[in-house]
This record gives sequence, structure tokens and C-alpha cells, in this order.
Amino acid sequence: MALRRAKSDKKATKDGATKVAEAGTDETAAGTDGVDLDDATTADGVGAIARSGTVERRPLDEDEAGDDEALPRLDLGGLRVPVLPETELRVELNELQQPIAATVLHAGSTVQILAFAAPRNGGIWDEVRAEIAESVRADGGQVDEVETTFGLELRAKVRAEPQPGQVTEQLLRFVGFDGPRWFVRGVFSGPAATNPAQAVVLESVLTSVVVVRGTDPMAPRDPLPLRLPREATAGSDPAATEDVAVRPTFELPVRGPEITETQ
Repeated sequence: MALRRAKSDKKATKDGATKVAEAGTDETAAGTDGVDLDDATTADGVGAIARSGTVERRPLDEDEAGDDEALPRLDLGGLRVPVLPETELRVELNELQQPIAATVLHAGSTVQILAFAAPRNGGIWDEVRAEIAESVRADGGQVDEVETTFGLELRAKVRAEPQPGQVTEQLLRFVGFDGPRWFVRGVFSGPAATNPAQAVVLESVLTSVVVVRGTDPMAPRDPLPLRLPREATAGSDPAATEDVAVRPTFELPVRGPEITETQ
């Protein structure tokens, strides 16, 4: 299993990330206790989770998922991310080599998944959405708010400067989900950001993610702690190559000292 390290700077995250799993339609994902992916999904990589009319249109809470073993998932601590056929899962690392996000790749598109603590009462997607839109516009980009099956989301054209004097534009789609004491943000890029047909598999992954909030007190907007899965750390190669790509990042604004949550 190859490992790739992520690079980041103030303007963009160079999304090399740590590649922790890659599955094909005829393969069994590593570290899934021998569960064959074809048992959970059809050959097109979508399966029942994308077709069932009863699918919850947001990630699952740990209590909602229960002992669900229908899909192989990699345990990243605060997130358990499904691995579907023809997808690749990477764990993005910060400068301290700490996991900060999961990114799933499929057919030239990606969805970046981040999880945060949220207040016990009420969600934060409305205010976060407004803050992202303000940030995009402040950097010279464009953003529109649209309503989809995920509720209100943002379609944005963002500007980035991967190198001094080199300005690029990228189309992104921001979605957000308020769960029980947690918030998940997804960022689609590539064809899936604008073409619904290209987003089907990645949306299926996103709505099948299990969020593990835990019981420890956390301040709203604090990231849920992630860890590298054993499948990655056991075979880690210190001489792993670096995969460099550019991804604009939008951090949640730093909370004020007055925002706390207690058990």
C-alpha cells in the first residue's frame, strides 16, 4: 500500500495526502476483514446505497449505523469512510503529519470530507455557508447558493495562487450536514462539482460515512480527531513519494473564547 504525504501552505493544500486504500471492482479492500466489495455494491460502484429511496441524505451518526457491516469502511477515528469499487481513499495530513481530512477520488473527481464538533442544540451549516461564500468573494471568486437533495449548498468558482504570479480558477461544490453534536463539510471538485451524474458515487460515499463524535466535551467547530488506519501505519514506507496537487482550503473561522460546551 503506497503512502503519499500531503503538503500545504497558506493559500492551498497540495493534496498529496496519504493514500490508504484503493479498490477495484474485482478486488477485496485491504483491512476490511475479507469483505468483498462486490457483496456490498454492484459493478458500477454505486449499488443499493445510491438507489434506495430510503437512504438518509447525510452521513450517519455512530448510533444510527449500529453494527452495519453492509459496506467495508476504514476506521479513521472520528470518521469511518466506506471504500467502494473504483474509488481511492486518501488521508490528508497537516505540516505536523496529523490527519485532518479524508479525500475520496473517483473517475477524475474528488470529495474532501471534514468533521467538526457542533453545539448540542442547533446546527452551524447556515453560518458556515455564509462564511465560505464571503471568503470566496473576498478572494475574487464567485459563488451561488442552490438547493439540492442535500438542502442548501454552494457552487463556487475559486481563485488560487499555487505559485507566485500563477493564478488558477477551480469549480467547487460545498455541502454541509448538521448531525447530533457534529457537523460534516464535503467539498466536491472535478466533474462531480458541476455534473450530477459524475457525483453519484462520491455522494454515495459521503452519505455512507459514519461519524464518531464520542462523548468527550468539545467546543463547537473543533475538528473531530482523526487517525491513520492500521492498514496504513503497518505498511508505512518512510521513502514514500509525494503526490503534488493544488486544492484551495477554507478553514472554519476560529471560535471565540466564549464558545464552550460542557457535558
